[in-house]
Amino acid sequence: MADAGVTGVLAKLGELAAEEATALLRVDAEIRALRRKLAYLQALVRGADRQRRGRASELLLLWLRETREVAFEVEDAVDEFHLRVEACRPGARWRRRRRWWWGWHRDAVSLVQDLATQFFVRHGLSNQISKINERIDELNQNKETYQIESSPSEIWSSSSVEMDPEWYEDKYVIGSREREFAILKDLIINKEGDMPHRAVISIFGERGIGKTTLAKQLYNDPDIIKHFEVHAWVCLPPHVRFRDYVEIMHMQVNPQIPEASEKNDNTTFALGNEETTDMEFNLRQNLENRRYLVVLDGLVSISDWNSLFAVLPHTNANGSRILLTTHLNVKEINHIDPQIAPVKLPYLDEKHGEELFCQRVFGTIEPPQIYRSKVYYKKVHNISTGLPLAITVLAGILRSKFIPMEWDVIFEQLESNGQPKPVRSIWSLAFDDLPHYLKSCFLYLASVSENVILYPDRLVRLWIAEGFVMPKKAETLEDVGFDYLKELVARGLVQVVQKDAGGSIKLVAIHNLLHAFVESEAQDSSFLEIHHHANVVNPNAVRRLAIQNYVDAYVHIPNVFPKLRSLLCDFAEDQQRGSSSSGELQPQSLWGNLAELCSRACGTSENVGSSTLHGLHFLQGSRYLRVVDLYGLKTRKLPDEIGSIIHLRYLGIRNSNLVELPSSIYKLDSLQTLDVRKTNVAKAVDEFWDIEALRHVLAEKMILPDCSVVPLNNLMTLNGVVPCGPWDEKSCPLNSMIYLRSLSLSDISAAHTAALSAALRKMEFLLYLNLSGEFLPSSMFTSSSMRRLQTLILHGKLQGINDLPSDDRYVLPNLTMLYLHGSEVSQQFVHKLGTLPCLVEMELSAVSYSEGEMKLFLDGFPSLARLKLKNVSMLQEVEIRGGAMPMLSILAMYDCDSLKTFKNLNSLEHLQEVAIYNTPPEIVDNIKLEDEKLFSKIKLLTNPMMTADRDFPGHVVRMRIKMLDEPAHDLRVAVASEPHCSDMEGDYHGERKATDQVHYGPGLL
Repeated sequence: MADAGVTGVLAKLGELAAEEATALLRVDAEIRALRRKLAYLQALVRGADRQRRGRASELLLLWLRETREVAFEVEDAVDEFHLRVEACRPGARWRRRRRWWWGWHRDAVSLVQDLATQFFVRHGLSNQISKINERIDELNQNKETYQIESSPSEIWSSSSVEMDPEWYEDKYVIGSREREFAILKDLIINKEGDMPHRAVISIFGERGIGKTTLAKQLYNDPDIIKHFEVHAWVCLPPHVRFRDYVEIMHMQVNPQIPEASEKNDNTTFALGNEETTDMEFNLRQNLENRRYLVVLDGLVSISDWNSLFAVLPHTNANGSRILLTTHLNVKEINHIDPQIAPVKLPYLDEKHGEELFCQRVFGTIEPPQIYRSKVYYKKVHNISTGLPLAITVLAGILRSKFIPMEWDVIFEQLESNGQPKPVRSIWSLAFDDLPHYLKSCFLYLASVSENVILYPDRLVRLWIAEGFVMPKKAETLEDVGFDYLKELVARGLVQVVQKDAGGSIKLVAIHNLLHAFVESEAQDSSFLEIHHHANVVNPNAVRRLAIQNYVDAYVHIPNVFPKLRSLLCDFAEDQQRGSSSSGELQPQSLWGNLAELCSRACGTSENVGSSTLHGLHFLQGSRYLRVVDLYGLKTRKLPDEIGSIIHLRYLGIRNSNLVELPSSIYKLDSLQTLDVRKTNVAKAVDEFWDIEALRHVLAEKMILPDCSVVPLNNLMTLNGVVPCGPWDEKSCPLNSMIYLRSLSLSDISAAHTAALSAALRKMEFLLYLNLSGEFLPSSMFTSSSMRRLQTLILHGKLQGINDLPSDDRYVLPNLTMLYLHGSEVSQQFVHKLGTLPCLVEMELSAVSYSEGEMKLFLDGFPSLARLKLKNVSMLQEVEIRGGAMPMLSILAMYDCDSLKTFKNLNSLEHLQEVAIYNTPPEIVDNIKLEDEKLFSKIKLLTNPMMTADRDFPGHVVRMRIKMLDEPAHDLRVAVASEPHCSDMEGDYHGERKATDQVHYGPGLL
């Protein structure tokens, strides 16, 4: 697939012309001529790329391969030019080091720079361009000589790709799988009681048929939730270690067993054989004599199945169930009850296929008259064979076409002699139909393992660093990148796994079938190489390398990648790795371990000792690197030579033992993203904060400099930082970061509040704010600059919040989520909060309310849907007055040991759940006296772990709820990997953000 390569090179030539105009001088004309030649070549390449999927000649394939090599040569020449130009001049970073003598030497240094550039660099680049032009002429000549047929691709019109919220829902299951759903539900619950033994119920069918979707519908059914005491969902990706399966299941089951949680609060299990056996024993004990439902999703290994089956107890005759989804032949699977027939999912019939197709193409509107011909839907059914995934992707292709003639052309390409081509041809056509700017973005998804859930923010940051995202007027690169992602979703190539409260994308994934296709496409086109180790066949040619080793945190990486642009590594996490600033290894939290276990798909590994640390010396031999993203790699220090990798735009060293950044990091003038979360990095040299290209800095507790820095007008994200010392309004470093969209700052004291308040008044683009400390400013509630703020998280006492004049109005028109911890606010403050028009979620915890009574006044909190009161020890009574909180659906009260009355709950028409934990029983009695129907909605939690205080961002966690009269509703919460709500980094799209880990989850098989 040469198209992506040529597109990237054309973009890089554009950057070269814009950034190095002085150094280019006379070479500029040659650059322009080369761009024109490549543009014409690209048009031919796109057509040839389509042709190669059919019965392409060897000559055409050879011509495409040589074209791709020419594109790579151009990229090498451009990057080498940048390196040589940088070597010939001091640059901004050198000036920052030597400001004290820079003044009178400036002209001399500039003259030397120009001379060096003209005599050495320009001449070398001119020679390389001449050779490349000769190769392009040779390619064109060979095409004519050997009569290689390649016609330019046709450009069709594209419709809007704005997504319809209905697309997120698996509504086709309701009708198309109604019969199978009823059969399976009856087998699982077994109201007749004739299957008291532990039974294995299996759903099988080919990939993409909807097995996982149906299993999710069953797993979340209220009747099924109520029927079982313990629930667990375990994805079974290929090649995962059995001990990891056991740990995943153990981590899900334990919180649902109160006595087990208390017993094992301080218990950790290492990964040795003895400890794994102990964990199996503990898991069996927890499940013994309890009715459990365990879903094993995506079985691909019979041996794994046999091992897992042996772990789950069967002595209790209480109707426990194992629900299995697989594409294997069930006759090969042992332990299937012969009396329970496996349920095979058929293809969708033409009627239900048409419903799914129209939903994906037209959304909620009626199809236009011109598209109501049954001929179209018959063709869709024949081509897709009724496979839901194929229908979805085909709909994504046709959705971008305006007129019926375009539909006819698409159908013709998917048929041969009137017969449909194999389903894989739909994936190929969907890829070929992508605009050129999306092809590289889609291929990039091959860099992650199958069955993973992705956080869009990290994905977009990587796309930007790679140069895939093209600037648009009046939009940030991040805005454009998210538009790219939305278009991939609209085309059915990426799945939305989870939305935030505002309906925006929070988690995405790619289906296994599409992942296999994109992985093959990426490797065939030399776009990306994927390995479990660094044993690359031709290391001198690899340009992007993804290493996925899920056993070791150490993999030997040789110093032999001279052409490497991107290195993306995902390693097994050292379970004892922590973030202690002293460098000690600390155990991970319970849910932190589960999150990492769920993110691993295991390969083979060398037997390297756990004490081995990686020196990363291979970086010095890879001068062209733009992206380095290492997750879980054991290392304590980056080599100082990293400062010479001047192209580096993205540096991510996450979840490692890293304790310091090299002083040379200030030389990385192109660096856009630094991500050192879950490390021990506490500081960067002061000159690092002078890198004007910085867009995102994400850390744990990195110290900000104690003086002002150069204006960082590109910086949008600053998370996980702490002040160095006291601030005043002139020396506060935040004064130079006024374009921030996301800010997370901790260790704030009274010595910082005045300067911080002044800095916040300048941040008119801020969307996410997380402050933590002894004292916090309260100006964000009244400052007009906070009008765009959507998420506000405050841990600490608000200075002067209760002393504001009563007529002051809170100016937060877009705030949707508010979390207060220890803020000690008053009734007056709550009354003013009630005027906020868009507030959807609110939590008050840890003495955040200072009075004994709370009154929610008329028409207050018009949009509030979720309210949580936690450890508000002084609060005794809450009263809802007419019209307050009309949209409230979930009310949670935890550890409110003085709260006894909650008046007028029956006035809340939309209330669905009232969750109560460790709160005086009088409140339950009072609610029962007030309204028997309302009383039936109460959930008395047996375990507080269902609160959103755990690690594991975005993971849908199900906790056991002790039910009263009404059938249960599954209370689902997205829990964070840092303290409460910090999964929401805040971003420039108003989306709730998550940390950038990946993990397995339902819905991908």
